[in-house]
Amino acid sequence: MKKIFQLSIMLFLGLILFVTCKKDTPAPTASFTTKIEGGVVTFTAVVTGDSKYEWDFGDGSYINTLKAPVHTYNQIAVAVNFEVSLTIKGPGGEVTVKNSITIPAKTKMEYLTGGTPVAPKSKKWRISSGAPTFNINFATATFTPNYKTYPGGILSAVGLSQVYGDTFEFKSDGTLKIYPNGGGIFAGYVYCALNGVPNIGNAGGSGLSYAKPFTTPAGATFTINENKNFTITTSPDGVNASAVTYSNVLTLSFTNGGFLGIKDFSSECIIQSITDTQMIANLFVSAVTPPGQVGKPNLVLNVYFEVAP
Repeated sequence: MKKIFQLSIMLFLGLILFVTCKKDTPAPTASFTTKIEGGVVTFTAVVTGDSKYEWDFGDGSYINTLKAPVHTYNQIAVAVNFEVSLTIKGPGGEVTVKNSITIPAKTKMEYLTGGTPVAPKSKKWRISSGAPTFNINFATATFTPNYKTYPGGILSAVGLSQVYGDTFEFKSDGTLKIYPNGGGIFAGYVYCALNGVPNIGNAGGSGLSYAKPFTTPAGATFTINENKNFTITTSPDGVNASAVTYSNVLTLSFTNGGFLGIKDFSSECIIQSITDTQMIANLFVSAVTPPGQVGKPNLVLNVYFEVAP
């Protein structure tokens, strides 16, 4: 009986000590800061009394249990807000704090290169052989009328299959590297003829050619121009020339011999649309021979590009 009494006393004292210790242990406190770089966010927790971390990033991803996680959000064309919560569990209980963060819209530089000047990357693009169409339009203010519409892989049918192998690497530091993987580069026939450039000439009478060999220009750079009023002198009929302004467009302009897609008298091009994997560009080409308006674009190629491996 005495032993039972002593055991009861010990259990009672233990219970008192447990309750007292729990009562004396302060509840955890928590806050956190964020560093947002595009879609990549670095979270830093400032806590006391912690033993377990539970992060909910607000985008449907799994709960993260790291102290200072780095999380990547999927960026889209508009800025998006997310509510992030951090739950801290410790000996003194648990606490949850919430903050709203804004993930900025993906920039054109990120679509084109995969990175930013702060977090540089690069991306290679090539003309898509599997595009739905390969359109040639007149270089008018509205790109109409249509000159000809071909299947997307038409260049192979007219002896220019090498075009699909050549790639254009855009780097987020503003530099451009062109890889003539087919041994040359897509080019305008008149441009080649008047500049003495060896080429596979005038495929199918289209005014398009393949210049071979081709040396990648050193130090080529590009600039992304958003909402630009782009003015260029064109000659849709090859006889009369006048300035045409394309208002509020996205263009790529180049220096030091850079260009996209096709080597011709004009290098600046209009980007009709761009996503992570596809780009549609309007490329200006002059197929006008002397004594016409040589060098002034009369045609515009509507070309699909895809990301190259």
